[in-house]
Amino acid sequence: MNKKIVFSLFSIFASLALMGGVTFAFFSSTATSTDNVFAAGTLTLQLDDNNQTAATTIDASFGGTMAPGASVSGFISMHNDGSIDIAEVNLSSTETVTSTPDLAAKLNISSAKIGSESTCTVSPTDITGSFTTLAALNSAGIDLPSSAIAASATRYLCMTFTLDSGTDNTYQGKSITETFTFVGHQDLSQ
Repeated sequence: MNKKIVFSLFSIFASLALMGGVTFAFFSSTATSTDNVFAAGTLTLQLDDNNQTAATTIDASFGGTMAPGASVSGFISMHNDGSIDIAEVNLSSTETVTSTPDLAAKLNISSAKIGSESTCTVSPTDITGSFTTLAALNSAGIDLPSSAIAASATRYLCMTFTLDSGTDNTYQGKSITETFTFVGHQDLSQ
């Protein structure tokens, strides 16, 4: 009989526990976030100079007829028309028309600055020592210091080329044609 009583008590407590669980309710609430769109951004470097329309290819930013010791200056605007910041810009140059002897070896890069306006006079970064002659730039590209460009922003590269004052008569009438290539990188490790 003790077993029957214990079993009956166990049945009663189990029934009460089930009824107790059924009689208690918990609140909950649900919220939803919809229309989550993921898209790859763009990194678009465009150039212009002297009031040209910004494009991926522009003509004749630098150059001119020079005598020994004379200089020519110019600038290129680097625009980030994309939605992703450019961490740095790499500059390289290639002689597309060469001369013998090579005039690029006598064209010193006497000034190179990166700034926030086309004259590079308001707090520019002087990068003149990064490359000394056009021939040196032709042989190895350079990651331009302080060339980060935020999305929808512009930076300027201002350069002055000086024909070496020791340039002799073998260079008279010589000319070269250069192509400057700018590559914007999203990350400094590129």
